Amino acid sequence: MPLGDRRPGIILPGGVDMALAQRLAQEAEAAGAEAVWIPDVRREPYLLSAAALSSTAKIDVGTNVAVAFARSPALTAQAAWDLNHWSGGRFILGLGSQVKGTLERRFGVSAAHPGPMLRDYVSAVRACFAAYREGRGSYSGEHFQITQPVFMPGADSSWPEPPIYIAGVNPEMTSIAGECADGFAAHIFLTERYLEEVIDPALAAGAAKAGRPKPAVLISLLVAPSRDMLARQMTAYAVPGYRRVLDHGGLGAEADAILTALAERRRGDAQAIIDPAVLDRLAVSLLDDLPSGIARWGRRADRLTLCVPWYGITADEQVEIARQVLTSLEKM
Repeated sequence: MPLGDRRPGIILPGGVDMALAQRLAQEAEAAGAEAVWIPDVRREPYLLSAAALSSTAKIDVGTNVAVAFARSPALTAQAAWDLNHWSGGRFILGLGSQVKGTLERRFGVSAAHPGPMLRDYVSAVRACFAAYREGRGSYSGEHFQITQPVFMPGADSSWPEPPIYIAGVNPEMTSIAGECADGFAAHIFLTERYLEEVIDPALAAGAAKAGRPKPAVLISLLVAPSRDMLARQMTAYAVPGYRRVLDHGGLGAEADAILTALAERRRGDAQAIIDPAVLDRLAVSLLDDLPSGIARWGRRADRLTLCVPWYGITADEQVEIARQVLTSLEKM
């Protein structure tokens, strides 16, 4: 369903600490944002989520997205369960598999089969939720086995279960989200054609396979004061795992040229390839054009969130742009 009258949310800049997360979340709620989303970039996303929940009263707070395989399903389930109860049902658990290189370099873990592993991971998390609610239970899956999720006797019988969103780019992961998730978090590197011809059919197929409703679609819209800033950020996503978005839109030659330029450390040349004709296909908006950007992408989303660039700018600049976005949102 389209966004309709629902306001967009905002993704907090990745480098904020807990105190700043509290302040920005409070400012977001005051500006009319419908949700605050927390990335898993520099800080611990569940601690930042707690900070954002502590300073807000009504809006949702969710991870967009937490790296699933960096933490066991039981640890993730505990964090989500407690955050959702403490906030009165305002927490959303957003999970993603992350690309191979980042998993290995940042977290020291690997995932040979990320799609099936994430499906099993979500099943394990839901089994933990059920065990917490009933006071007993276990889980045995293809990749994860949790024989004693409830370590201390007791049941949280009336606690609400947090919804689970899954992020993805390729059709396999998107279909898995359709099978087992309550929501799908589309990657920011997105075109309308890719959404219509790849994402939507894969979600529908997965949902039909599992005999469940199609998940809600969350779209992220990149907002910046200048086209140069938007183009520079998009070069950061032109990696082999995400280039399929450009390939699908007939921009394979541009993807090749961007990757070659980046490999040769010609970042300016890579940015120049993402010219206005390419940029206008992507989920981006100039700050001055934010109402039209929200209208364009909101009609394709169940939920929309606004995010700011991080590539090539300082943490303070990211926060300043985020506050400019909130000011614009408040005036709408």
